[in-house]
Amino acid sequence: MKAFFLGILTAVLLAVGSAVVLQGYVQKPVTEAFSTSSVRI
Repeated sequence: MKAFFLGILTAVLLAVGSAVVLQGYVQKPVTEAFSTSSVRI
């Protein structure tokens, strides 16, 4: 039972950590994310 709770805690921590990384560092504004040197949207 202890391993089950440890697994759930690990999954929650990974989910929270990845959400923080995605919200803070990975996302870009749409004009920056979809722009190339030859095409602008």
